[in-house]
Amino acid sequence: MDKERQATHTRRALWGALTCIIVAGATLPAQPHPLPNQGPAAPRVPTKASTSPPDRQANRYWQQRADYTVVARLNETKELVEASGVLHYVNASPDTLRELWLHQHLNAFRPGSRWSARDSAQGVNSFQSLADPEFGFERFTAPPRLGSKVLTVEYPLAPDSTVVRLPLPRPLRPGDSLDLSLQWEARPSTRLRRQGRKGRHYDFAQWFPKIAVYDRGGWNPNAFVRQGELYGEFGTFDVTFLLPDDQVIAATGVPVEGEPGWSRVMVPGSAAPRLAKYAYGKRQTPTAAELPVGYRAVRFRAEQVHHFGWSVSPDYRYEGAVWVRPVSTRAGKRLPPDTVSLHVLYEHWEPGRTLSDLQHALTWLETLYGPYAWPQLTVAERLEGSGTEFPMLVMDGEEDRSLVVHEAGHQFTYGMLANNEWQSAWMDEGFTTYSEYWAKGEARVPLALERAAHNWFDVRTITDTAVRRRISAVDALTEAIEAPTLRRPPPPLGLRADLFSSKDEYDEVVYDRAAGMYSALHDVMGDTAFRQFLRQYVSRWKFRHVDRQAMQQVAEDVTKAPLGWFFDQWINATGTIDYRLDSMVVRPRRIGRDSLWQVTVQLQRQGVYRHPMPVGIRTAAGWTVVRGNALLDRQTVTFALRTPPLEVLLDPFGTVESRTTSQSRISLPHR
Repeated sequence: MDKERQATHTRRALWGALTCIIVAGATLPAQPHPLPNQGPAAPRVPTKASTSPPDRQANRYWQQRADYTVVARLNETKELVEASGVLHYVNASPDTLRELWLHQHLNAFRPGSRWSARDSAQGVNSFQSLADPEFGFERFTAPPRLGSKVLTVEYPLAPDSTVVRLPLPRPLRPGDSLDLSLQWEARPSTRLRRQGRKGRHYDFAQWFPKIAVYDRGGWNPNAFVRQGELYGEFGTFDVTFLLPDDQVIAATGVPVEGEPGWSRVMVPGSAAPRLAKYAYGKRQTPTAAELPVGYRAVRFRAEQVHHFGWSVSPDYRYEGAVWVRPVSTRAGKRLPPDTVSLHVLYEHWEPGRTLSDLQHALTWLETLYGPYAWPQLTVAERLEGSGTEFPMLVMDGEEDRSLVVHEAGHQFTYGMLANNEWQSAWMDEGFTTYSEYWAKGEARVPLALERAAHNWFDVRTITDTAVRRRISAVDALTEAIEAPTLRRPPPPLGLRADLFSSKDEYDEVVYDRAAGMYSALHDVMGDTAFRQFLRQYVSRWKFRHVDRQAMQQVAEDVTKAPLGWFFDQWINATGTIDYRLDSMVVRPRRIGRDSLWQVTVQLQRQGVYRHPMPVGIRTAAGWTVVRGNALLDRQTVTFALRTPPLEVLLDPFGTVESRTTSQSRISLPHR
């Protein structure tokens, strides 16, 4: 690019950055108001409970409520959506609020945003160089109002405009509510990242003014950057779309009015779409909306959700099915089968494949977490590769069973349990990654139980190539988790998302390393207790905000043992599990006619992380395994055997998330 063209391109980009912060035609300067929970004073690794009530008093839990009623028109001439609506916000907190904080997340995908600036600083060319009409934006087309009162809109981080402050004309006291009238337009960028547009295909992952969460720590209005996720308030979304007649839509929620276009593009052999009457079971008040020529109205309703995403394409094809749970009983009464409507919309995929993967995913995930809580689940092919989760909706860019399992898993670990992903991304990303590996047979503890059942302690003797492949995959993940600790200490799991140095570092920690943490927790608790923990965690905290304390509390209730030591080390520190056998003493004894061997083994902790290490002794009769005490750095482990010991081995069947402990063994001559 020559210098003059480059200068013109730069001027256009900067002009686009400035004109994206618009309210009723006026460009607003940055406002000097400090952001809550931001800046140098904010903890790098949050340690305080953000939502869990003090002293485990369940009756003191509270959360805000946010209900949206929206009418949104897709204007393909302008390549954007024009929307208006009302946010009904309930202050259930014990605090009086004097301001509201909103997110306009779509403004991250344009020049001037903190996302694009951070990418540029890291040598990544994402959105900083985009010119109009390539970049994305979300902007008010009229000032927000409370009744007749017009609110002042402030952008404290300008030129970043992903965070909005609205001072309230009167305090919102505990138990009070307000109705905030909103009018805006939103345009995805042509450069894909979760959202995007290409031709007549639009992926609206971010598109509406989203109320920030107010929890025990106060407001959480963080700027939207690449190393970060979402945090939202639960409520009901009632969204009426005005779409060109040939557009086909996939969205959070259930179609309660109008035709989403599925019947017209249904793949032969697909089950007919199941719509409103199978979901919320009540008639909705019709939405009054003026329809342009060539448009139709489609209305979606979603209850108990904290986000709303949607995609449209005239080239979508539709496949549907019904997920039917078995007949169950309650209090001696037989209940009819519970059903979930499944929808798959795609442009390029193989017919039937993703629908089958979705059925497989729900079958697996419900065995772990219990029933899926919503009336439908949709998978839509998006423009970008990989995938992103939204309540009741998965946007995937690839055909891959593991990807479907991962993103559908987020329906439980992110959708039904809404943690603050900005502060604790490990809670859902690591959890979902672990359940994905588990679904493939590549979770360490279940695989170790399988090995123990077949006495497969020596991998070299396993003739089943599929088992050997799974063991190799498990070991490779452990290697990936521990390798960074050999170069430099990676950040702890609990580091705030915006403080990771790169997206690669973020992924390395909150996906893989966090999956290793859940593997270790699985081993600490044992398989039966861990499965019980998963179901109780979801059942107790469904449709609530969770934090580390909520998770730990359920785990401790199940095990009847304190686990603070475990969560502290994995979340707040960085290290590995590394133990060694130091020495062994064998003392033959005779009691009556019986010969016994008393064996004592010295176990030494060398790594940062504590773990109840399994110490195994092999005799001609098989293996005897005893667990060490995780809280002791050096300890004596004692065995009483009826046959002479042949060898002592740490972790003989590979249950521990460690690449070194299984190398520690002591062999004895055969007696």
